[in-house]
Amino acid sequence: MIYYIGKDKNYSGDINYSTIDECIEYLKNKTEIGIDIETSRKFPKSIYREDVYKPGLDPYVTKICMLQIGTIDTQYIIDVRSENVSKLKELFDDSSKLFIGSNLKFEAKHLSHNYNIIFYNIWDCMLVDQVLTNGMELGYSVEKMAERYLGIKSSKDANLFNQFEEDEEFVDKGIRMQFIDIGDKPFTEKQIKYGADDIIIPLKIRKEQLKNVYFPEECINLENSFCTVLADIELKGIEFSKEQWLQVAKLKQIEYDLRLKKINSYVETHHKEFCKIPDLFDSTRGCNIMWSSSDQVIKYFRFLKFCPQEKSKQTKKLEYTVGAKALFKLLSIPYKEYYMSDEETDINSNEDLILNYLLLKKSEQAITTFGEEFLKYIHPITERIHSNYKQILNTGRISSSGPNLQNIPANIEYRKSFIAKTNSILVNADYASQESRVLAEVCGDEDMLKFFNEGHSIFGDDYHSFIATKMFRIIRNQPELIITKKTHPKERQDAKAINFKISYGGSAFTLKDDFGVSEDVAQEFIDGFFEAIPTLKADFEKTKEDVIKLGYIEIDGITKRRWFWKEWEYYKQLEEEIWGYYPFGYRHMSDEKKKEAKNKIYKEFPELKLKWSEFFSLKGKAERNALNYRIQGAAANQTKRMGILFRKYQIENNLQNIFYLVNLIHDESLAETTIDFKEKAKPLLEKFMEEGAQYYCKKVIMKAESVLTEFWHH
Repeated sequence: MIYYIGKDKNYSGDINYSTIDECIEYLKNKTEIGIDIETSRKFPKSIYREDVYKPGLDPYVTKICMLQIGTIDTQYIIDVRSENVSKLKELFDDSSKLFIGSNLKFEAKHLSHNYNIIFYNIWDCMLVDQVLTNGMELGYSVEKMAERYLGIKSSKDANLFNQFEEDEEFVDKGIRMQFIDIGDKPFTEKQIKYGADDIIIPLKIRKEQLKNVYFPEECINLENSFCTVLADIELKGIEFSKEQWLQVAKLKQIEYDLRLKKINSYVETHHKEFCKIPDLFDSTRGCNIMWSSSDQVIKYFRFLKFCPQEKSKQTKKLEYTVGAKALFKLLSIPYKEYYMSDEETDINSNEDLILNYLLLKKSEQAITTFGEEFLKYIHPITERIHSNYKQILNTGRISSSGPNLQNIPANIEYRKSFIAKTNSILVNADYASQESRVLAEVCGDEDMLKFFNEGHSIFGDDYHSFIATKMFRIIRNQPELIITKKTHPKERQDAKAINFKISYGGSAFTLKDDFGVSEDVAQEFIDGFFEAIPTLKADFEKTKEDVIKLGYIEIDGITKRRWFWKEWEYYKQLEEEIWGYYPFGYRHMSDEKKKEAKNKIYKEFPELKLKWSEFFSLKGKAERNALNYRIQGAAANQTKRMGILFRKYQIENNLQNIFYLVNLIHDESLAETTIDFKEKAKPLLEKFMEEGAQYYCKKVIMKAESVLTEFWHH
């Protein structure tokens, strides 16, 4: 039954009338309540840039015009333009109630900003579905979920005459956009019924989700609780210094201009065929290569006979590229170090040219992505930066966009632009060796656990020197060898590179370029690393076997979060098809017979080589994911639980405007607090981070370190 609460009373018999008091009376004894809102613009058009902070989406430039609340049987549609919904706060303050909807981060931000309404317990159908089907890429809009769970189609799926069969239900999400510019116009009956459906459909979807065979309750609870943490962070935003940013942008523009002039001069001096021809109107012979055009640079580098190739993600074929990753592999170790330290060389060789081109591209990004255009993200109302966070990637990690605050260069010159507001200070904390500690937890290696839990008499807390020593003692057969940052910087760096990349499925082929050695030598490094951590190799092998056998990765054993390998069925079919080319008993033949049979098969079926290539590509990617996702996923869970503990303490102590999170960056947390509260805030943030991490790590001690700072420190 639909009840309308508002000033308009001219609807048909399908719509009844009620009051907010009657709504509260009905819902006060309900434990599961659907919630949704519709929003409209707050200001006239063209007052501010609407491509960034969009009316209807951003809380500060948006009004709530309709609030829908209720159960499957009874829905209340409240016209917020004429009704005071502040009374509903008593329902939300009842922590025994579960509020159900989809993409509830949206409702959480708007209700908090407008009515100081706080969600305690929620069920976000979108987030739950992302957990239940992680990796399957099914689409998580209400329309997609309604079709999958309830058989309700989207209005986009209507037939040529824009109609459905008589017995078909459908969701018309086009109505949503009608609210943006509704102004004071009364709601239509379609809009009211649409609002009621936005209560009913998520409630029905939840009932179906609860029936799922795979139901990781711990993970679902984690994500539902963390949703409101992200809502708070997005709403608060972070203070930003426009002046500092412009100062850096100006210097980066000068740097770009100089680098462009340098590389152009090289072409003009050495390769006049790539310069424009002088004419009556222009006597100069300037470089004619547009360095922002990949096609033009490829043509030039191919002329110089060093343009690399890599497999295209689109065509799956080898194609010429000037991508940074491919070009970086062509550099020797010293030149890679020049690039990492942003250090130029004179252009006297092809390697110098590659380095200077890569540095030019780095400067180009600095004046585009991180140039004056970035200032569009300064909010027109708050004058702070408000990022949007996607809560669940494949590993469980979060991502950031509009702007991406996880991609801001780590240079102090950029970070100085993200500051504390007046009379406040930032608390910047990060985990010490988070991924390495998680790796120790996962593989259970006794030496690693002892190092992190007890420290080391020689290496202290220098984990990379500790591992490098173990590794190179084996490789060089020098049991007394001691490696430190001062005595053996290269060996320590090699061990550090392996430590990070091996967990991402790094092989000798992929690591040889990092070390500047042959594939055989790189394999020796890897073998030495695994001998230094003997439990790790067995753990890795089992992990890779499991994803091939099961078709999914269990990211951690506590939340039971999984990533489903969507190509798994195809992979198994491909394997069966490939072996169908081979004669019965092939695996038991002698090597000579196998070779003879294989040559005959490849001659008769040349397409088989491509099938094998695809097979191993699918297998390799899944195995690499299996290794990587466990580490990233466990680390992501730690950060999420930290945020939940932080919010709980914050609400219980009424600190929402005194101590609050402003950004999360993988292993790092950034909070803002008042000057008066700073001495309490610092140990509190460390405590929440360590408790959040320790919940998932039972064997290894997780440590967090923080600083009080006027700007983003790390």
